Amino acid sequence: MTRVHAPASVGFVVALAALTAACSSSATSSTSPAPTAPTPTTSTSVLVPKSTTTTRTGAAPAPRLAPGRQIVTFVVGGVKRTAVVVVPAAGSEPSPLVFVFHGHGGTGANIERKFRIEALWPQAVVVYPYGLVGHAGRTDPTGVKPGWQTSVGESGDRDLKFYDVMLASIRSQLAVDAERVYAMGHSNGSAFVSLLLNQRGAGLAATANLSAQPPARMLVTDPVRSMFLAMGMTDPIVPYANQKRAIPVAEAKLGVDPSTARTDGDLVTQRGRGKLELDTFVYPGGHEPPAIVPGLVVAFFRRHTRSGG
Repeated sequence: MTRVHAPASVGFVVALAALTAACSSSATSSTSPAPTAPTPTTSTSVLVPKSTTTTRTGAAPAPRLAPGRQIVTFVVGGVKRTAVVVVPAAGSEPSPLVFVFHGHGGTGANIERKFRIEALWPQAVVVYPYGLVGHAGRTDPTGVKPGWQTSVGESGDRDLKFYDVMLASIRSQLAVDAERVYAMGHSNGSAFVSLLLNQRGAGLAATANLSAQPPARMLVTDPVRSMFLAMGMTDPIVPYANQKRAIPVAEAKLGVDPSTARTDGDLVTQRGRGKLELDTFVYPGGHEPPAIVPGLVVAFFRRHTRSGG
C-alpha cells in the first residue's frame, strides 16, 4: 500500500478541528481478537481517593485490589464511576498501568473483550473505565449514549477528574511504576486520550490514538511523548482525510527524522529526538481497528518510559 503524507518540515501549519466523533462499541466486529485467556473471577469493590478515605469520620478503609479481574466503583465528587480493573499476580517489580477508553456508546467491558490488553501484557495493571451519558457525538447528537469529554471544562471536567481519582486510588492500593503509565482509546475514547495528554501528559509515558487523531491545536501545547496513531482509509465516521493531517504535525512535534522510517506492512515506525518514536498504522479499512492493533500498541508501550522517551 502506498502512503503519502507531508514531511516533518511542514511543522505546525495544519489546524485540525477537534475530533469528537463517537462510535458505538457495542457491535461485534469481525476484526476483534479472540480472547486468549480465560476471564478471571469478577468481584466488586469501591475505592475513593486515599486522602478522602483517611479524612471521612468513621469511613472504612478502602478495600485493596486483588489479583484478577474486578468491577471497581470510584467515588468522584460524590458520584460513583465504574471501571473494569485487571490486576496481575503479585511480582517483585512495580507494574505498568494502562488505561483503555472505549468509543462513544461503548462500555469498559466491551472494549476489554475486544482488546484484552492484560493477555498481551500480563505484568500490567489494565483499567477499562466506563463513560457517562451527556457528551454529544457525531452518531449521537443528543448525547444519550455513554461517552467522554473532549475539551477542557466540558461537563465540569468530570472525566479528567475521574482519571485523577482512578490514578490516585490505584496507586494507593498497588505498586505502580510511575515511569510506565499509558493511555489508549478508540474514537471518542481516543479524543479523550488526546485531552489527557494535553492536560495530564506530565504523568504519561506514551499514548495510542485509534480512529480519531490528536488535533493540531492540542499537539502544539502537548507534552512531548511517543505516540501511536491508527486510522482506517475508509473510516465512515472520522474521515481518513481529516485523520492523516495529524501525521506531519506529530512528526514535527517529535522531531522525526524521515531517514529512520521503517515500514512493516501497514505500520510505519519513525524515530524522533532522543528516544521518541512515532508509529502510524494506516490500514485499508473502516472505523474498527484490525485485530493486530492491540498487540502493536502493547509492543510500542513496552519500548517507552516517561523520562526515557
